[in-house]
Amino acid sequence: MGGIKILIMRFTPTQKSLLKKAKISFHSDDYKLPWDQKKLKLWMQTIIFGFGKAAGEIHYYLCNDEDLLEINRQYLQHDYYTDIISFQYNPDVVAGDIYISYQRISENAANLKVEEEEEWLRVLIHGILHFCGVKDKSSKDEKQMRKLEEDAIHSFKHNYLQEQSYYDLVFAIVKMIPRGKVTSYSAISKFLSLGSPRMVGYALHSLRGSKMGIPAHRVVNAKGELSGRHNFGGDKAMENLLRSEGVVVENDKVINFPKVFWQPE
Repeated sequence: MGGIKILIMRFTPTQKSLLKKAKISFHSDDYKLPWDQKKLKLWMQTIIFGFGKAAGEIHYYLCNDEDLLEINRQYLQHDYYTDIISFQYNPDVVAGDIYISYQRISENAANLKVEEEEEWLRVLIHGILHFCGVKDKSSKDEKQMRKLEEDAIHSFKHNYLQEQSYYDLVFAIVKMIPRGKVTSYSAISKFLSLGSPRMVGYALHSLRGSKMGIPAHRVVNAKGELSGRHNFGGDKAMENLLRSEGVVVENDKVINFPKVFWQPE
């Protein structure tokens, strides 16, 4: 297995259409993560989809050392402090509860001489990787887990923290549009809080068509019109791509637009 990026590239459109969107939430009374939660959720969705897994509800609970120690004692019969405990309720889907001690994260980061933010990313994605079937009991498995964690952290830093990263956010959303479905510039803009559908248009215009595995032809305007068709090297190219996926188009407009509309969530 060559890493997260390769897994994502091998993920087929047919698999995408079969997967549900992840529903990820963060809960804490006295700690707040230093990143935009939408970026974290989208990052995690990308990792999950990259493994070809179906996603359900994932709840993160950020707590102190003593609370996590009590959970460790009560449910696992372990009498020691730890940084993360996860409970997967259904092995067939990526779903469950993940408990993380923010005090343990801070102490571990200091001991390992790494940035606290990086240690947070490692532990956050560690639980997801476990739910995806990655193990870490043997030395070989642990080495693979560390490699996948590093790949995921690199992906987050590269795709979600750089300037102009909203392009990558737009591209990630577009990759999730199932075959046979379309969404709109305004729906993506609203989901990402970009302020204007034009921002989405700028990102997709930079592709000049459906490239790099990004199905830009599945994005139309709020009326269902193929307003971006001129980016595809011919007036009928975008229409032909949609027709090949079962979307009915007439006069540069999607027929039964509400029926085939996909809402980012």
